Amino acid sequence: MATQLAVDSHARYFRICLNGLPRQMTSLDAARMTFVQLCLVGLTALGKLDEVCSAEDKRQMIEWIYAQQVLGDGTELNAAYCGFRGGSLFGPHDLCDYVPANSANVAGTYSALCALLLLGDDLSRVDKPAIVEALRCLQQDSGCFAPHPGTTERDPRFIYCACAISAILDDWSGVDKDAAVEYIVSCCNPDGGMTQAPFQESHGGHLYCCVSSLALMGRLDAIPDRQRTLKWALQRQNGGYQGRVNKPADSCYSFWVGAAVELLGGHDLVDAAQVSAFLVQCETRFGGIAKFPDEFPDPLHAALGIVGFTFCNPDGFPRMSPTLLLPESLAHRLGVKAAKTTSG
Repeated sequence: MATQLAVDSHARYFRICLNGLPRQMTSLDAARMTFVQLCLVGLTALGKLDEVCSAEDKRQMIEWIYAQQVLGDGTELNAAYCGFRGGSLFGPHDLCDYVPANSANVAGTYSALCALLLLGDDLSRVDKPAIVEALRCLQQDSGCFAPHPGTTERDPRFIYCACAISAILDDWSGVDKDAAVEYIVSCCNPDGGMTQAPFQESHGGHLYCCVSSLALMGRLDAIPDRQRTLKWALQRQNGGYQGRVNKPADSCYSFWVGAAVELLGGHDLVDAAQVSAFLVQCETRFGGIAKFPDEFPDPLHAALGIVGFTFCNPDGFPRMSPTLLLPESLAHRLGVKAAKTTSG
């Protein structure tokens, strides 16, 4: 008999998380936008979004998201700070005049746009020119992106966010694609994996960000040895997927690595039964999926674990796009092509 997810329990778990997170997650309040996105992704992948969230729920979430938007004012000082904040930690904009604290970031902007689309918004209130200009300001000479001004943090996570934003807005004028591709290629290791920066350890999360960015830019052909990269990803199967060599399986990598496998055309080479069984082991009795079996769940591992499960069981759930964490039908309307499913 096919392995089954506890769909209703997970739907209740995401409903609870949308209403409020446990105090242990207080330190992550600045990333609340991402948690909203993840809960909506989980509900969408389960086919339960409309059942759990009423029209009024959706309206309130949409208004909260737009309240986090940092609008452009036409000045050079403001340009790099535009987009969406990660949450309402610093209160309304007019009560926080310290620009760095009231700044958008590319991860928050990506999460906000995805959440708005999942909630049925048409993005008509998004300040698209300001966001595109912010991306232009945040791309570095290396081709990589910073998440926001005033930080030395930069890696393929933010390249991915910039590419996803550009695909959603259908405007790539804020991204120097050639420079971004060159940086990604510099992160390709001889073992086939991809890294945070050149000459570092291959990592499943950065593999996804690099491969998905290339897919969104239409440049998967830039991978030096695509079959070796696919092999590295497939070799991360250890019951579930591990994120690095010699690490235990972790539920979130069923998406990070599993989605990269989908994009590289390796769907038929996955031991779907083993991956599915591992994810079921990570389920908890009160809903949600944990990082490892017998631990507490969190929205990230729950949502990404469920999407990873749908890759292994595509006929039982709504099809999710491996590039944008949106329903494949919605990604298609945005012009993002479905993943290739075979390795040939």
